[in-house]
Amino acid sequence: MVRDNGWTEEQAQVLLDCLNLSGSVPNWKPEHLQRLHDWCSARRKNYQTIEAQLEFVHTTVGMALKQATTREAARSAVGRYVKTLQR
Repeated sequence: MVRDNGWTEEQAQVLLDCLNLSGSVPNWKPEHLQRLHDWCSARRKNYQTIEAQLEFVHTTVGMALKQATTREAARSAVGRYVKTLQR
């Protein structure tokens, strides 16, 4: 999944850490969980997998994350996005 999105291992790890993605239901606001569920259903993906969650997130934060060249820049790019998702 990491290579498919063009992310480095470090960029993907920052995203996993910031969003607390662990292969279960993320601790996101209900409206964002519904968007994830709907997006995955339309693509016949299991919304509880890290791969599906990363692919979904890529549609919104992926480009900013790919431009990050350091861990700090990646955290900054993801930080704004995380605040909108999490409860």
